[in-house]
Amino acid sequence: MGYNVYLVEDEYMLREYVKSNAIWKDGPYTLCGDASNGEDAWEDIQATNVDILVTDIKMPFMDGLELSRLVRANRPEIKIIILSGYDDFAYAKQALSLGATEYLLKPLKPDDLRKTLDRAARMIDEERRQQQSISELQKMADESLELNRHRFLSQLCSGFFPQRVIDSKAQLLQLRLAAGAYTGCVMAVHFPGDSENDEESYLTFLDCSQTFRDFAANREDIFWFSDGIDQFRFIFLGESESDVSDKAVQCMRRLVMLLTEKCGLSRITAAVGNPCGHIGDLYSSMLSANVTLELLPQTAESTVVLAGDCRDLPANVQYTSLEKEMFRNLLASGSVKDVPNFAASMVEKLERMQMSHLYLTYVCLDILTAVSDFLKELGYEADATPNLSIPSVVQLFGSSQDLSSFQTALRDLATQTILLRDQRKGGKNDSVIRQAREFMMAHFSEPDLDLAVVAGQVNVNPAYFSTLFRQETGQCFIEYLTLLRINKAKTLLKTTQMRTSDIAFEVGYSNQNYFSKLFKKCTGMSARDFRQS
Repeated sequence: MGYNVYLVEDEYMLREYVKSNAIWKDGPYTLCGDASNGEDAWEDIQATNVDILVTDIKMPFMDGLELSRLVRANRPEIKIIILSGYDDFAYAKQALSLGATEYLLKPLKPDDLRKTLDRAARMIDEERRQQQSISELQKMADESLELNRHRFLSQLCSGFFPQRVIDSKAQLLQLRLAAGAYTGCVMAVHFPGDSENDEESYLTFLDCSQTFRDFAANREDIFWFSDGIDQFRFIFLGESESDVSDKAVQCMRRLVMLLTEKCGLSRITAAVGNPCGHIGDLYSSMLSANVTLELLPQTAESTVVLAGDCRDLPANVQYTSLEKEMFRNLLASGSVKDVPNFAASMVEKLERMQMSHLYLTYVCLDILTAVSDFLKELGYEADATPNLSIPSVVQLFGSSQDLSSFQTALRDLATQTILLRDQRKGGKNDSVIRQAREFMMAHFSEPDLDLAVVAGQVNVNPAYFSTLFRQETGQCFIEYLTLLRINKAKTLLKTTQMRTSDIAFEVGYSNQNYFSKLFKKCTGMSARDFRQS
């Protein structure tokens, strides 16, 4: 680590003597400039990277005391060393009271200069370490806040939060969500390979995330979070439903252009959901965007579409797709206390739609299928669920097509399924995630560690585990694994002399080039620069 030293001395011979000292040739100290008075020196210092100032006290135009005042007020990180004779000791004490670090007596001895510079350098090193620690702690705090915000927004879009919970969580996370209208948007980024495990895809994911982060910075009308490595969700706030829809379309088109330019992506599809006037209905807007995205024809071009523009989509089909996804979210991440509100909401919508008995039967069968598939993912067999009573279609509707009996049956069905889910996992979702995290902490350095391995360790279907991990932590699996590895790499870079290639292998990466790219994207600097910082 080097240190730039600036010398101010009006005695020509002494200044030349110091400048010719061998201390500047081989070692950490560089003489970056010199002046014969404080006035000239101050002009230079303002435009120069100075770490240590060595200055005489008595000088023409501007003396060392005035120079010290200016440096202390404007460049407090600079360490000041005062040069003084025995007769000037009173001035030296005054300079020390102004914030000077050290003082040297004339005539100047080379060994004394070196020792004094060393003491100033140690102070600089300690302050740099403290500043780096503060910066790292601030970065961790910022990342934690962003993570908690993304997790809350993801849960908000699942539709299980009552208004009082939304308000309290938003206040805690410093989110201003009050608006006249809202809309949810979904963007899919199409990668050529397996997005969950492909290394280049993950690097692109980091680029996309940074693009969204920069775009939404200092804006209070747009929020975003990732829903896996290749899908992102956005929430827009506006004054009215027409205003928020127009804003969302414009922003999504702009984001598609930015991703194309900055990330080299050629195919991005985005859907803007139906606007809503209440934040509690945001899940419906997000679901309409998701369904629209799924129904878009496969094309080689990027596109942004409004859910309301899908005129050829039958209302009943759209309704079923929305409710099926919401029901699935309830089973995967909801709790028993969420069930009554969900059942009541679903019956209310069914009554509003005035569906035929035949179509209601189809809805019912769809619900039963969702329950059956979900239990299979948890590892249950059809004959191994004696505590789950799946009613028949007739039982659900009753002889008179009474939706109140359907509501009761749906509530019981969802409640029993969630209880079975928690029972199979030995508790609630956080127990599974805690076990997964502990396993990842112990095995993250293994190159073959992936989502399937961790899901198998906690006895959960990989697809379900991926969704659950994202909902519970606010991060997708590969994000969390990368964070563990990069943090370990940072520790090794600071505490050992291991080569970068060896560190890459030590934390689980067999490809050093990929590790180097990843490290720079995650930390903002190369591994070499991080070690030297």
